Amino acid sequence: MKAKFALGIVAGIVILQSGCTHIQSLPMPAEVQNQNKEGVALYFGDQPHAKVKTLIETKEVRVRVGRDPDSKEPMCNVALGKALEELRVYARTQHANAVVNVATRFQRRESSSPTEFTCGLSTAGATLAVRGDVVQLDTE
Repeated sequence: MKAKFALGIVAGIVILQSGCTHIQSLPMPAEVQNQNKEGVALYFGDQPHAKVKTLIETKEVRVRVGRDPDSKEPMCNVALGKALEELRVYARTQHANAVVNVATRFQRRESSSPTEFTCGLSTAGATLAVRGDVVQLDTE
């Protein structure tokens, strides 16, 4: 009986660890570095931008994408693209023209770099959160 119990615990640990998430800092994809897309500019961390006319709110978008065996795109890049698109869509609905102080996060590890982003990667997929201040920049 004790041997079966111990074997069950070991099997459970192996199963849990096989799907472990690894936190990674990855290079920012070139297409993300296009700051002004679809009328909403993105500024990571302390990147320079026009004066903020109106702070609408700070918004966080969390995304998880499952592994797609047919995709050639790295899963973390797919997750980042999806999260940034959701953030831009939200900003447009709020009549904002930019999101500033953009940062990426997985669990407690965060990056506000314009050249790197943080993502959690497992055998099942990729997860991250993107947060930024949704604003109206002064266009004058």
